[in-house]
Amino acid sequence: MNVFLFQTKPERLDLRSAIVPGEQAVWYATRYQTEMAPGDLVYLWMSGDEHFKGLYGWGVITSKPYPKADWDSHGVDIEYRVRFSKPIKASSLENDPVLAKMLVFRAPHASNFLLDAPAIKGLSKVIKDRREKVPNFQGAVE
Repeated sequence: MNVFLFQTKPERLDLRSAIVPGEQAVWYATRYQTEMAPGDLVYLWMSGDEHFKGLYGWGVITSKPYPKADWDSHGVDIEYRVRFSKPIKASSLENDPVLAKMLVFRAPHASNFLLDAPAIKGLSKVIKDRREKVPNFQGAVE
């Protein structure tokens, strides 16, 4: 099972209101298409202004990536599972020596990021410390 971070711009999809647990959505799958599979975990990140840039929740991939006729890329279906009660701002993650190495900070212009084991562990700890629902990496909640 892989864990991804999917990024959107607020003018494309505003995560402050878009994440509704249980609802399905289609997201861009511009990179790592061959690694994406149903059941994979997806953290949901919004770029932009420092006041709202950060992590807003998580979901689970429910399809393989597929061509979208009206897009310049593939799409992938996800189910929103958790919307955090308060977003985890990027500024609170950038000072962590492990999380600061995530590609979303070093090369922030992509839509999809494959997370490594240290980033997955670090994000889980931050989420748990904030008393938010932590995924158990099978799409369920701990």
